[in-house]
Parts: sequence; structure tokens; C-alpha cells
Amino acid sequence: MFVHSQRIPWGAGAYQTVRPGVACKLLSRDATSGAATVLLEYPAGWAQPQPQALGVLEEFYVLRGRLQVGDQVCAAHSYGNLPAGHMRAGARSDGGAIVLTMWDAEPCLLATGASRSGDGANPQCFYFDARGKGLDGWGENSHTRHLIGTGVQTLRKDENSGEITILYSALPFRFMEKRWTHKHAMEMYMLAGEYSINDVGVLRPGAYAWWDPAYLHGPYGSLTGFMMLIRSCGGPLLNVIPEERVAVDFAAPYRPVLPPELAHCSGEWDSQANV
Repeated sequence: MFVHSQRIPWGAGAYQTVRPGVACKLLSRDATSGAATVLLEYPAGWAQPQPQALGVLEEFYVLRGRLQVGDQVCAAHSYGNLPAGHMRAGARSDGGAIVLTMWDAEPCLLATGASRSGDGANPQCFYFDARGKGLDGWGENSHTRHLIGTGVQTLRKDENSGEITILYSALPFRFMEKRWTHKHAMEMYMLAGEYSINDVGVLRPGAYAWWDPAYLHGPYGSLTGFMMLIRSCGGPLLNVIPEERVAVDFAAPYRPVLPPELAHCSGEWDSQANV
């Protein structure tokens, strides 16, 4: 449910078919659909010159370095949305990159003839440079309710399912003395600052959390402010918030909820460790 990704070792992973030569950290995986969220480490000089199309939706957010997809160069804080069947005209990373990557099913390669050609052929394929846009596009958090001191940058919204991917940020001293749950699964990855949740601990850069719909958690607070990437899975981001007020613990102890195979990754955040 919550882990500092720095504690997970890099490995070849199970995705060498779609990303040969790229190291992987598995953050979550749906055992039924194969949907997964991973960190991918592209080594300097990595290249995949052949055109490639996957049979699944791929979203990515560059954390470090640069990743080039076709003619599109994505630096840190760039987001990409590549629909299922989209043909990318090769990819490369001259200096290396660490990229948060999300697939909505088990990633698989499609035959070249089964997909559209050219990066611009599919109108749903798009890239977004969040850092280069400054504050353009940031607004109030309309996905749940308006909270003073918070802002949202929408990266993706599926008009059919209501699923969204957003950047969510808050000013220092922001807190909410309520617990809440979600009507659909939600995942989050910390990009900056601190975000304390009473029942699991303090999330810092590199922290990843997956919230099942029925799990009641909170309250939360931040003395520093924060920025995170949030993604709703299976439907829109809708919160259910009981009226009971609970005081925020800004130094909540770290209580990760991990599967047995990740028990060795339960250590606290390490500011010196790389994602």
C-alpha cells in the first residue's frame, strides 16, 4: 500500500520484451489484468530504433534525465500518453533517464501492421511539459472538492471512464482533519515535499502508495508543502469523507503495508538513496 521506492532494488524485471536493456522497479501489479506501475531506468546510450506499438495504454512521467520518443524529447517533469496501438517511431535516451511508467494491462507488442504509423497519427497521443508550462493550467482541485492552498494540473482525463492523471500540490501548513476513502482505486507517487498520513507515515520524494476503494485512511497534513502525481484507476477520483474530525500527526510513524516478498523494503526514507 505504501513503500519508499528507494528501498526496492533495481532488477531486469519481467518487461524486457517491451523495454529490452532497461532496469525496473515494480511498484504495483494487478494479478488479473496485468496492469502495472513501474519505475524504469534507461541507461545512457539506450536506443530502440525500430518502430514499436503496445497493445495497452502507456502513461509515463520523466523523473530524471531525458527520454526521446520518436521526435519528441521529454525532459524531467514531462508527461506522455500513448494509447493502445499507437506506433512510436523508435525511442532513445542519450544520457539516461528514470521514468515512472503506468500500463493499464499486461504490456505486449503488436505487429507493425496492426497499428497506426507516425507519432502524430493518433490524436489521443500527446506529451506535456509540466515544468515548461510554469503555472499555466494549474487550478483548484475540482476532482474532489475545493481545498484552500492546493492546486491541480490535469495531465489526462478519460471522457468515457472518468479516470484521471493529475499533478496535485499544496502550500506549506496545509492539513485536513478528516479521514476519507475513494470510490475507485487510486495511486500516488511523491515528487517533492512531505505528506503525512496518520495511519501509514510520512511520504517523501520517491514514495508510492496504492489505495484500494474501501480503505479508510487519513487525516493528512504537510508542514513543507508537496507535489505528487495521482492517478485514478477504474473511474473518476471521488472521495467519501465522514464528518468525524481527527487531529493530524505531522510526524506519523512509518507503517508500510507490503506483501511478504517486499518485507525487506520496509525501511524508512533515505535522503541519500536514489530513486
